[in-house]
Amino acid sequence: MNDTPPDRQGGPTPPTTHASSPWTLREYAFLGDGERGALVGPRGEMVWLCAPRWDSDAVFSTLIGGPGEYVLGPDDHWNVWGGYYEEGTLIHVGRWITGDSEIECREALAGPAAPDRLVVLRRIRAVRGDARIRLRLDARPGFGTHPMTGLRLEDDGTWSAQGGGLRLRLAGAADATPDGQGPLEARFTVAAGEARDLVLEIGTRAGAEELDPGRLWRATERHWAGVAPDCSGLAAPRDARHAYAILHGLTSASGAMVAAATTSLPERANGERNYDYRFAWIRDQCYAGLAVAAHGPHPLLDAGLSFMTERLLADGGELRPAYTVTGDPVAQERALPLPGYPGGTDRVGNRAGRQFQLDSFGEILQLYAAAARLDRLDTDARRALDVAVDAVERNWRRPDAGLWELENHWWTHSRLCAVAGLRAAAGAVGAGRHATGTASPTPSCARPAAAV
Repeated sequence: MNDTPPDRQGGPTPPTTHASSPWTLREYAFLGDGERGALVGPRGEMVWLCAPRWDSDAVFSTLIGGPGEYVLGPDDHWNVWGGYYEEGTLIHVGRWITGDSEIECREALAGPAAPDRLVVLRRIRAVRGDARIRLRLDARPGFGTHPMTGLRLEDDGTWSAQGGGLRLRLAGAADATPDGQGPLEARFTVAAGEARDLVLEIGTRAGAEELDPGRLWRATERHWAGVAPDCSGLAAPRDARHAYAILHGLTSASGAMVAAATTSLPERANGERNYDYRFAWIRDQCYAGLAVAAHGPHPLLDAGLSFMTERLLADGGELRPAYTVTGDPVAQERALPLPGYPGGTDRVGNRAGRQFQLDSFGEILQLYAAAARLDRLDTDARRALDVAVDAVERNWRRPDAGLWELENHWWTHSRLCAVAGLRAAAGAVGAGRHATGTASPTPSCARPAAAV
């Protein structure tokens, strides 16, 4: 976080005239496969998707006032809506009741995920009565700066196009009509009791596989079947399983877990705290890992340990607060010339990625201690633990930005986090030998003269 807004490059551009109106944030459904995420509104409008990765530019950016969306829902706007997630998954089912029909749309990002290719699965079904459906696909890579070109209908009935370094295929909409090189649109009817599949693929290279919806759905269902463990002994089993699903959907194959799928959503209306959270924050992932460890061993815990260990062994005492999911530095903050979500301003990148935050080492040590109690530390993790302890000792008197990511200062909470981590590690793996003098309970330790 940083309260200083980045300089804007030109004024904001108005949203496209076809863009869906925004909703309160809680009304959007989240779809994730670990490598990227999408938001879907109550009318079936997918208004946010970055491709191919979390921190890539958006292909659908209507959420923050840009162009690009993928709409699949009732053609009749006189309807009421709802929806739910299939338990322990991020497979979402949207539901609408119109004047003469009941409609469902089952949707997900296909799994297991690939880093350079995503697949959006959508199955629209007429539960009662004939369903009149509207389709609109308007892909705009680069936050709208790169229109899709070369749009054509292939011999197999699949649409294809390219733009902004991405290639697109859409199966199941051979009856759609393009508006020049603009959006694909269709209106069709699904007979009562019938369903229709649409499969959208976006990637960095031309797809070679057949976009078979049955095969893709089966693979996705198998993928999600093993994600959420048995939570029957917990106070809220269904909520706990859904939490596992969300954390899984935010966690890359690299082991990194992004803080959020989005950027530029306001903390408060018309404030300055509109940040890009499409990165892996060390602190956030440690807290998530501690929650998982409290329940027991799980691949999410192992994934977090692997990512933390890799970063500690590579960066040592210069560990950054946040990284991309590939372990690269976070880009510098810059503004986007878009109107923004109502009450917000648009930006990408995050200045916190260049800060030093001492508390991060304490949170990592707490995570390692929790993992040690479950016998989940390998040789590399134990080496990384020593690196973290040494980093606390070397940087004890160094001003840092703290967990609120403010100006560099002598933050007491940073030292308390570090002490908590040292104590936990010493108790769990015998790391206390490194802590001599690091957390001395003296007045000069709490507020040394050099820091005043």
